[in-house]
Amino acid sequence: MSDAVLASHNVSSAHTGVADADWDIALRRMGGHFLQSTLWQRVQAALGHDVVWARDEQWMWAGAIRAGRFPRYVYLPHGPTAASTDAMTRALAHAEDAARERSLDFVRAEPAGEPALPALLASGALPSRAIQPRWTWILDLSPDEAALRRGLSAGHRGAINAATRRGLTFRASADPDDIEVLLRLQERTAAAGRFRGQAQSYHRAVARTLMPERAAALYIAEASGAPVAAALCFDFSGTRYYAHAVSDPESGRKLQAAAPLVWQMILDAREAGTGRFDFWGVTPSGQTAPGAPPHPWDGFSQFKRSFGGEAVERAGTWDLGVRSLRHGLYRAVVRLRR
Repeated sequence: MSDAVLASHNVSSAHTGVADADWDIALRRMGGHFLQSTLWQRVQAALGHDVVWARDEQWMWAGAIRAGRFPRYVYLPHGPTAASTDAMTRALAHAEDAARERSLDFVRAEPAGEPALPALLASGALPSRAIQPRWTWILDLSPDEAALRRGLSAGHRGAINAATRRGLTFRASADPDDIEVLLRLQERTAAAGRFRGQAQSYHRAVARTLMPERAAALYIAEASGAPVAAALCFDFSGTRYYAHAVSDPESGRKLQAAAPLVWQMILDAREAGTGRFDFWGVTPSGQTAPGAPPHPWDGFSQFKRSFGGEAVERAGTWDLGVRSLRHGLYRAVVRLRR
């Protein structure tokens, strides 16, 4: 994008609605996250949230307003994105101004990259309850398949090698109606007292918005013609994101369908020229501290780490108070509930 075009986006106030057509070009250039893209803004609009956004040459942010009676705030998932600490500081200040104009209580931000933490501290932000995980697990897809296979744990390698023998087949779908497969499996896991996952309305909005744009794909593992596992991924700017997954609590686990299903997602991404596979969220380390209770994410964190890759730490989730009294009251209520 030319400097002249970027200069035209110097803004004094934030815009309402999904961002303009140039947004994703600028976001890719700054190395921004999928959750700051116009695609995700459209998901938020489909879920009934008001979307706000702003940018200049050095920074950009987009968020969705959470407008219940109390609190009322704007949430910037993996945002703002900025080229420097100074630019990030200005982006955070701009988001605060936009929230103030809309009589919101605070800004909830998850700024990305090295400029994030110094800018947050300079802005007086306060750490908040995590929304998006602070730690993720990234697999570099540039090595060849043989090298990627060597990075697998013995257990994952065994499950992948045995998949055909166990009668497992895999397919990728861009049909939004196929999200019902994931929802049925999710119902079974919930009935078994296990992971409940996101609301069905959320998954349907995601599928109807992203799958026709080829920005999301649903991978399904089947045995004897019946689905036994499913996983939803997002694709943006050279990264495939492992977003949601579920296995049948009986057949999926018995057939060990999860690892070969993810492996198929990895191989397809690599073949398409994707550079990274982002497993989305893991615990900070592979092991629970001695004497500490098990972390609820320990199991699936170990599952993700067993594909090879490395941990990446982000700045985390932070609040910038706008209406100080209401924000302080909200934080006090949250502390009391813990």
